[in-house]
Amino acid sequence: MPIDPYAALNAMLRAEVTRFAPPVRKAEPTAPPKTPAPSVEDEGDPQRTAAGGSAA
Repeated sequence: MPIDPYAALNAMLRAEVTRFAPPVRKAEPTAPPKTPAPSVEDEGDPQRTAAGGSAA
């Protein structure tokens, strides 16, 4: 079976790139972003009311 020169070159280049590339850092599991309390969100929104009634 003949060797494909482009596949061989690609394999050699990939080997060199992985050899000189810095090690891959694994992502650390982070806590989900903290959301402000619902009461803080509702203070700035004039359409919502605490009782759920009509704002008009």
